[in-house]
Amino acid sequence: MLLGLCLALVLTGGRALADTEVFTAPGDFTATYELKRAGLTVGQADLRYRRVTEDRYSYRLYTRATGLARLIYSSRVRERSAGLITEDGFRPDIYRYVREGGDDDREAELRFDWDALEVVNDIAEYPWRMDITHDTIDRVISPLQLMHDLHERDAQTDTLVYRIADGGRLKTYLLSIEEREVIDTPAGRYEALRIRRRDTDSDRETVLWCAPALEYLAVQVEQWEDGSRSARLVLAGLDGLGTEPVLRADD
Repeated sequence: MLLGLCLALVLTGGRALADTEVFTAPGDFTATYELKRAGLTVGQADLRYRRVTEDRYSYRLYTRATGLARLIYSSRVRERSAGLITEDGFRPDIYRYVREGGDDDREAELRFDWDALEVVNDIAEYPWRMDITHDTIDRVISPLQLMHDLHERDAQTDTLVYRIADGGRLKTYLLSIEEREVIDTPAGRYEALRIRRRDTDSDRETVLWCAPALEYLAVQVEQWEDGSRSARLVLAGLDGLGTEPVLRADD
């Protein structure tokens, strides 16, 4: 589904992960996004982040069709990631994916072995292994990791390299940090930093707008293919991350 894909961003490459030092992770929050196609709202994505302990996190995403779109898209997707909070961000131990309610139901589980630098991918009870790098992450916590990276980045940094274990492959994404824009969403008006993500293996491009006042949570995401916008996500509701991000209508 779009949220997991569009926000499939991962750790910046070429750095060591620390198990003992912990950065100031965001407080618990939940967010709701509307999925739009051709100007119509066709789905909803709900995400929930919890800091379970000082150095452990839980992150969940639930995506489904809404309104008349349910007559066409009946599948519901639930994704969950749990793992360690380090000074470099978020390091997953396990990622689970469940798609149900349609003709293509599927379950998968990725278990990260950081000593062996492997992911055990358990799909339909047929596990297999894939090599990973120190900076690999699962796709669902990508927006959370991006929040960390934008907050911690050096002022001169305008490019990030990300890696993600997804679909049985280790994918690489290039992110360009661009200018700030004002974005109107159902949740309000935000000043946001525009991030352009390019897939090195396809012509797909994703553009995100991340609001500094919301600790760089994405308030809008667009997916582009073959030069045309195929879908858009906009923030519709938020609980947590402060109460001062919304600009006035005349700002």
